[in-house]
Amino acid sequence: MDLAALAREVLAELAPGALAQHQSLELEAEGSWPVRGSATLLAVLLRNLADNALRYGGDGARVQVTLTREAAQVLLRVEDSGPGLSDEQRSHLGERFFRVLGTAAPGSGLGWSIVKRIAAVHGAEVTTARSAALGGLAVRVAFPA
Repeated sequence: MDLAALAREVLAELAPGALAQHQSLELEAEGSWPVRGSATLLAVLLRNLADNALRYGGDGARVQVTLTREAAQVLLRVEDSGPGLSDEQRSHLGERFFRVLGTAAPGSGLGWSIVKRIAAVHGAEVTTARSAALGGLAVRVAFPA
């Protein structure tokens, strides 16, 4: 399946909400980006990542989704300009029902757990860091060749 086409669809669904919050939602993915996997599950993975970036980024946030290649892998990156997470908070991402304290954004704390499981089913690896470009959270999903 084409990950770029899927990303365009998912981000188009999220765009009205982002615009209402004066947020910028960008996609950098020229051409086609084939990966093996379920379009339905990968749409859920991408929607969870982009929705979290928008939700926790706050009004006026910038969210950038990028597809690149590194060696034989296809890399999906979702970065935001929000406050980001500490190393301690990032270490708990993926634990069921984990939520960062002090945030007003609604949610159940299951989104990251779902992302990790979908990535595992597809043989992909999820890593997080502080976004060097935008300052918030950077999520990297590496899909095998």
